[in-house]
Amino acid sequence: MLFGLLLAFSASGFNGYKITLKSNLKDHKVYIWYCYGDKRYPIDTSMTNGEGTAVLEKRYEMTGGVFILYLTPRKALEFLMTEENEFSINIDTGNISGKTTFVGNRENTLYYEFLRKINFNNYQAGILRDRLKQGDLSDDSTTMLKAMIQGYDEQEALIKKQFITKNKGTFSAHLVAAQMKPEISKKLNPVQRKWELKRRFFENVDFSDNKLSCSPVLFDLYEEYIQDFTFKNGDSLVAACDTILKKAAAGKENFKWSLYFLSSSFETSAVKGQDRVFVHLVEQYYEKGRCWWLTKEQLDNMSRRAGILKNLFVGVTCPDFIALDSSGKERSLHKNITGLTVLYFWAADCKHCLEETPKLAAWAKKHKEVKVITACASPDEDKWKEKLKEFKLPGLHFIDPEMKANYTYTYSITATPQMFVIDKNKKIVAKYIDDTAALDELLFPKKKSN
Repeated sequence: MLFGLLLAFSASGFNGYKITLKSNLKDHKVYIWYCYGDKRYPIDTSMTNGEGTAVLEKRYEMTGGVFILYLTPRKALEFLMTEENEFSINIDTGNISGKTTFVGNRENTLYYEFLRKINFNNYQAGILRDRLKQGDLSDDSTTMLKAMIQGYDEQEALIKKQFITKNKGTFSAHLVAAQMKPEISKKLNPVQRKWELKRRFFENVDFSDNKLSCSPVLFDLYEEYIQDFTFKNGDSLVAACDTILKKAAAGKENFKWSLYFLSSSFETSAVKGQDRVFVHLVEQYYEKGRCWWLTKEQLDNMSRRAGILKNLFVGVTCPDFIALDSSGKERSLHKNITGLTVLYFWAADCKHCLEETPKLAAWAKKHKEVKVITACASPDEDKWKEKLKEFKLPGLHFIDPEMKANYTYTYSITATPQMFVIDKNKKIVAKYIDDTAALDELLFPKKKSN
């Protein structure tokens, strides 16, 4: 809901496309999808005639990028959509990569020539790698094979560099360049090489080309940068996000997709400290008026969401609420937290809850030093009381039949069961634990034997 407008094409770029498809598929339905980060979305469909020809045409402002023409459930053609937006594609489904030609689209023609060179080079190298894996080779043969494989790897890099240089400024060159790692001096040790690669990680990415947002490239780069080159604590992740967004700001559409990707990645993270990343993004980007594509209502929702998460940071005082207990009396959560407490959100009609609640009941009886407070997410009081009696769950039990306390919203409970651990000072110790085994490991970690 918050990012509904994100998926619309930008009102910048060029005016649609007209593609004439000529194929060996007669009276057959074909589809065009476009890439948006790691996702794929349908945009157009047509039917080939008795001669295998179809025309696919759309007229509205679009950014372009990587598009996919689905011919059969197992055969598809990836192509580039650029300002050369009226052209023909000739396809033989028997050999799509080898025999596809483009008429009236120079960039796709050059790109497919490049792909054929790369594929042939990698095919040759693959034969040698398979031979190397088989073993039973003399030392001299092994050395020779490794040298030949290295030669093919160097040849691949050379093919890419030549293509980028020859087609400077084109989307296809930007696409190829963005996937190439910066060349790092071999004189550096492994640790130095990694830090240097992190510093220069986005060196080959031309963020001013908005069409990159409509391709998988940025997604792949961000995933690698965050997973392999960033410590998983809040401060490091915030710095990584700021680095990405500063560079992505060179292209409005790249900034737009990048902020969406980072926000959605960290919004629901249960990892300690990572919710701070989402709050940072909202406060420093959404609330600073940098998201032209969102409505005021959507921006308000983002701010409210950040406010909720800010109140649920590990180390802050947990939100209080007043709700009915199992005797029908209104009681305060805060007044009943007097020591280490497990706050358990569940629902009487939730399958996973019905499996987990008996385990928690057994665990609570074993660890009487830990208080258990439950909060039912469903409003059916009769079913709730029936299950409480069945499970014999110790502790204090809340229900909110009229949604006055609204604790599922306050605690951002989108699925059950979920547990929060709260200390005697009402500070959140841990959150979003969904099974008793993980809870037990957190509070009573077993000593590992030597």
